Amino acid sequence: MKIVLDALGGDNAPNEILLGAAEALKKENDLELIIVGRKDEIEAKLKEEGADLSRVEIVESDEAVLNTDHPASFLTSKPKCSLAMAYDTAKNREDVGGVVTAGPTGAVLSGAIFKLGRLPGVKRPALLATMPTEKNGELVRLLDAGANMDCKPEYLVQFAVMVNAYLKGIGLENPRIGLLNVGAEEGKGNALAKETYGLLKEADLNFVGNIEADHVVHNQADAVVCDGFWGNIFVKTIEDTALWISGLFKGAFYTNILTKLGALTMKKHLGKISELIKAAKKASAPLLGVKKLVLKAHGKAKHDAICLSLLEAHDLLKKNIQETIAKAIDEENAKLAAKQEA
Repeated sequence: MKIVLDALGGDNAPNEILLGAAEALKKENDLELIIVGRKDEIEAKLKEEGADLSRVEIVESDEAVLNTDHPASFLTSKPKCSLAMAYDTAKNREDVGGVVTAGPTGAVLSGAIFKLGRLPGVKRPALLATMPTEKNGELVRLLDAGANMDCKPEYLVQFAVMVNAYLKGIGLENPRIGLLNVGAEEGKGNALAKETYGLLKEADLNFVGNIEADHVVHNQADAVVCDGFWGNIFVKTIEDTALWISGLFKGAFYTNILTKLGALTMKKHLGKISELIKAAKKASAPLLGVKKLVLKAHGKAKHDAICLSLLEAHDLLKKNIQETIAKAIDEENAKLAAKQEA
């Protein structure tokens, strides 16, 4: 299956996007791309980087969606922009499995829903964020990271079902699913959290209960569900706090010759911390619940992050992740229907 890449989306487009595409093509021999952007620019950059142009199609577009554009109306105000045409290409071609873009989050979400549509039975698609945990090499996913500001309990249950299917699809045998809350005990939180807790207990999931915000990165769950309002606040807070603390360390260690010597002795350990922060910023966010795969790269993504996003999309398509999620939703909805009839 081919992947559509939005070459004009993101703060560092098109140069970093195209460099990432060239790297991905070199690393994955059966990767095939449809790149949306300025044809002459795309061909020149890929040739310069020695990429295999025989595995690349180009869809011409010279207009990008900007952060200042309204996310719900860009499809009509800029119908020929790169993101709109990327979605049109994915919608109209059976040989296309998904879209990768670093464009504005609101436009990415609304465009995916309006152009690609939801998987049957999905009430609300949700954005999946990936973060490192204190256990080396282990990751935690948070869903929803910003697609749905207002949620009902049944939406959060579907988020849990989708992320459970996603994690199983990438090889995790029995994912631990938690609910973001202000306390660990049952009965904590607002009305949404309390009702969702009861529904998750009854669902066919490995539900591990409430997870407080300060415990999300302590490897207590493989995925944590919440509404998009609090999920987006959480992700942005933890990301920028990590960067701020990293900056404080750099400032402290490079104050004078003595602190610089101290930094040299801790270089290896500081490097590990830096890699964790970089890994979090490079991770793309899949939009779970739409008919074709959509990966949202960070708006400030550089070539290495774009390369990783394309390779991840390629891997997820090989694993048939969309079909896995669709099947899980069908089974959950069938169980709910049977309960209502009983």
